[in-house]
Amino acid sequence: MSENDRLLQLLREDEHQFMKALFQAYFALVCKSIYRLVPDMATAEDLAQEVFIKVWNRRDQLGEVYFKAYLHRAGVNMALDHIDKHKRRGGPPQEIGPAAEEQQATAPVVHLADTQTRIRQAVDALPEKCREVFMLSRYEELSYKEIAQTMQISIKTVENQMITALKKLRHSLREYLE
Repeated sequence: MSENDRLLQLLREDEHQFMKALFQAYFALVCKSIYRLVPDMATAEDLAQEVFIKVWNRRDQLGEVYFKAYLHRAGVNMALDHIDKHKRRGGPPQEIGPAAEEQQATAPVVHLADTQTRIRQAVDALPEKCREVFMLSRYEELSYKEIAQTMQISIKTVENQMITALKKLRHSLREYLE
């Protein structure tokens, strides 16, 4: 029985044991996912705990979910929300003079948070299987063989799904690639 199947069974049978097992299995992964975006370990751990609190509060809504990818995505979303909140709480708005206004009007400004949001939207728009394969490969850093075993599909299917995902992402994000 796979780790994911074991967790799904625990969720149905004993919610407390499920949460304990889920936390033990994936807390470090969630911290790592958050730390990549918020490079402060104390903050990453706090945000990871918030992810698990949200999972606990929504445990009755978890259907057939692949927990590793789900928690990774939840961690990334939590980190992006954290970054966005701190950006809004930043210092007072800067005065913009006429020369700066003119320069801003002519030059496109690309902000990291906007770019990350656009990438997240593009990934979320992928077909389900494509998205899952892509996330396992790029975010979880699993090999194609590991992905094939986890998802119980062939390596060739993983390769084809990655080709499709990368094509769609290149198309969706072409303005950032030029």
